[in-house]
Amino acid sequence: MGMEFEVTFRGDHIHVQLNAASRIDDPDLPDDYWGMLRKLCDEYDCRKILVEGIAPSGEMDPVEVVDAGKRAATVPNLWLAFHLVNHMPSAQSELYETVAAAKGVRVKFFSDRELALNWLRQNG
Repeated sequence: MGMEFEVTFRGDHIHVQLNAASRIDDPDLPDDYWGMLRKLCDEYDCRKILVEGIAPSGEMDPVEVVDAGKRAATVPNLWLAFHLVNHMPSAQSELYETVAAAKGVRVKFFSDRELALNWLRQNG
């Protein structure tokens, strides 16, 4: 089963809603996922994305986290907010933010949707 999601342009950001079975840490995440997001960012001249879904359970391997952070750089100058239900800050989420930042992508995880939207709207 692949990652399932719905993508909508909302005027000032691109919204990605993951279905309950999809995981943002899915190692089988298709390469075209980030390519598709880049095309949408280019089409709408928008570099702000809000991803909403359920936080993954369990820990990712640090190598997987680094790879995931690098893949986010497919979209240059991106501001990426995650609003994930049950997200608990961890070394993995901090590593993801750091790796993405080193590649020019700003990432932040939120437990509150409005805080995530405010962060996107005030930045980028």
